[in-house]
Amino acid sequence: MEVIKVKELVEVFEELEKRYGPKWYEHVHVDVNTDIDGTIRAVVMPTIFKVSKVKESKSEEYSSELTVEKKDEHLKKTLRTIENLEEKLKEYENPRIHVTISEDEMKAYVTIIPGFEKEVPTVEELMKVLTDSGVVYGIKKDVLEKIVEEKLTYQQILVAEGVEPTPPVDAMINYRFNTSKDFTSFDEFQSCCEGQVLAEKVPPKDGEPGKTVTGKELPRRKGKDFDLRKYAGENTKVVDNKIIATIEGQPCVDDNGVVHVRDVLVIGERDLEKSQKINFPGTIIITCNLDGAFKITAGKDLRVNGLVSGSVRIKAGGDVYIKGGFFGRGKGAIVADGSVTVQFVTEGLVIAQKDVNVQDYIMNSDVIAGRSVKVTGEGLIVGGNVKAVELIEAKSIGNEYGLATNVEVGIDFEYETTKAEITHRVKLLLEELNNVSGYIIKLRTAFEKISGATIKKDQLKSLIVQLEARREEIISEISKLRQKLKVLTRFSSGSIENESKDYNQRDLFCWCHNKYPWRGL
Repeated sequence: MEVIKVKELVEVFEELEKRYGPKWYEHVHVDVNTDIDGTIRAVVMPTIFKVSKVKESKSEEYSSELTVEKKDEHLKKTLRTIENLEEKLKEYENPRIHVTISEDEMKAYVTIIPGFEKEVPTVEELMKVLTDSGVVYGIKKDVLEKIVEEKLTYQQILVAEGVEPTPPVDAMINYRFNTSKDFTSFDEFQSCCEGQVLAEKVPPKDGEPGKTVTGKELPRRKGKDFDLRKYAGENTKVVDNKIIATIEGQPCVDDNGVVHVRDVLVIGERDLEKSQKINFPGTIIITCNLDGAFKITAGKDLRVNGLVSGSVRIKAGGDVYIKGGFFGRGKGAIVADGSVTVQFVTEGLVIAQKDVNVQDYIMNSDVIAGRSVKVTGEGLIVGGNVKAVELIEAKSIGNEYGLATNVEVGIDFEYETTKAEITHRVKLLLEELNNVSGYIIKLRTAFEKISGATIKKDQLKSLIVQLEARREEIISEISKLRQKLKVLTRFSSGSIENESKDYNQRDLFCWCHNKYPWRGL
């Protein structure tokens, strides 16, 4: 194990590349922390890689052939015993055709009794008998041909079918958003904008008429219609058979199928179990504690009636109010275009375009305000960096143990927020890099223990490839962020003015900031 102590985070990577080469991440794990004196300390630990029938079943087809035995021996014997045998033989020398029509006249059958001289009739003869019997529609000519070809006798065969009327299609509503209450995806908290189509009516469609084998027409049935206006609820209207949102908010459907749009999204504990990603254009109210890797984005204000902790990432277009305080554990971040009001801040990143109001204390955190930072109650600021453009107000700053506490007023807000966001993102990426590298080691070890080619081995190999690809993505992103940190550092020290490239402040922030850190949050 080695320890690297430097003043700036970018120096850690330079040392790693000197000692272990450009692919240092394949050889060591790195944990970055800040000592009480403000020194950045990187703990480097070595990484050790230890590379150590379908039975085919044949399905048998069983087929059975129905064989019709033509037994006319008894008939012939009987005829021989009858007087006027020649007349009887003449009567039965041609086949007889019996036509049967079902009671509803939707099906017609024929049964053929073979003759002594001519066993089966021709197709034309069958057609004539059917027509004479009243069967004029739906005749299956291919079946008639099969009867003649295969000499199908002594059996009732379906030779004509009518057509039932096709059922009508009733008018219905086609919802343009997910109306299910049992969500499984990470994006179930849906939103809509003003003027968006939320539902439309599909008009009814009449059925087609039917016909019997005797040619009778069966009447069509009409589809049922309804008034779409009864399904347009709060903050919606009907335009051209469509339900339109009249405000920006959350679309929903009640138990009666009525469409509403809410301008405030209320989230409870059960809702948080369904999703870790919430993006809503209006105001979000969370009625419980918020603990875990949640990503919450509100277009307006955001209120949490509890404690916010863990790697929670909050972005609000308005104000953020947290009743129970913010414990970021070195991973959480809150960014607001308005003000942030919170009971306490510990080990977190807080950025507010306007004010940061803390009711008790700020400890080991990075807090940046576009106007002021005010700490009331205990009024304590200990550890970390607290910066504001106009004012910082607290009862006590630092402590007797010498924990490094940096407080600044009159800052360049855009510069400081850019640097803080990039640094925060780099730390999160380093942690993910360590985890990914650890998973790769474990999977490689398991891969080597499996002998031969198996499905499980192929699956492990696929996972390893995916993780290695993700590791390369992380390294690439870290590299880009390092370059941005270098430029920011040179800009802060003034050395960038001596370089040949003409950097001005506007260009610098367009390149370094460019809204990129928000994506990380």
